[in-house]
Amino acid sequence: MEIATPSLVTDIMTREVVSVRMETPLVEAAKILANHNFDGVPVVDAENRLIGIVTEYDLISKDMIHLPTLQVVLNNLQVFKKDQAQFDAEIKKLSNLKVKDVANTEPLTLNARATYEDVLTAFREHHRVNPIPVVDDDKTVIGVVSRFDVLRPLQAVAERHG
Repeated sequence: MEIATPSLVTDIMTREVVSVRMETPLVEAAKILANHNFDGVPVVDAENRLIGIVTEYDLISKDMIHLPTLQVVLNNLQVFKKDQAQFDAEIKKLSNLKVKDVANTEPLTLNARATYEDVLTAFREHHRVNPIPVVDDDKTVIGVVSRFDVLRPLQAVAERHG
């Protein structure tokens, strides 16, 4: 028995989307990524319309993101113990960051009518992108598709023939 290749992004996407808002504290967004083992989450408005994405890549690559600040804090704990005010200032700077400080406001998206081949092409052409939000014509998030989702049909074939 042959396993059918999915034809649309809606055949493979994850429909239960975890998202954040622009005002979500960055520390909370980072916790969501870590707790769910996600590479990224959509940023939505009150109507669940896509307005951006925040990814692990955004957390480490933006000049304004303060993993460098966190690194300074961690590397200088002994120094900061002597200068509590400086330590407090660095921690406050880190804790005041919001998703809006690092979110990509022009994320790659796929429309619900995108084909499986469109999904493969998107991942081939955009190596650092993962996941890709799937939106309807009003930009409402209806799912996300990740590299893992793309590989799921291949895993089913392998299990069947393995």
